Amino acid sequence: MKENIAVSPTESRQSERYTALPNRQGRLSFSIEGQSETHGILMLQNISPFGVGVESKRLIEKGERIQLMYEEAGLVLAVVGVVAWHKRSETTKTDAADQVQYQLGIEFYPANIAKNVYFFRYMSGMK
Repeated sequence: MKENIAVSPTESRQSERYTALPNRQGRLSFSIEGQSETHGILMLQNISPFGVGVESKRLIEKGERIQLMYEEAGLVLAVVGVVAWHKRSETTKTDAADQVQYQLGIEFYPANIAKNVYFFRYMSGMK
């Protein structure tokens, strides 16, 4: 489903963004390059063939290389990208460390376009 998002003066993305299907039953997670630990993703905010916006309890610094994974009933999809931006979620500003959430903008590596497009099409429900 296409998301109607107003473009801000600082917006640098050229592609349209879409919302992910909310009823996916699998697990969405990421790992930082060179680390074996995975971190859950709370919400996939929007997606395009070129990147994704997610919400996480873990702050990842701009420029970090990550692998984003989706696992569901034997299906494993993985894409690689870099954190293009991050910010603390406006709706969850609190002093309690366990409630802090961050929005992350992840830009997919263009060299992996076939995997990126497949991930996008599956997560957005586009055929």
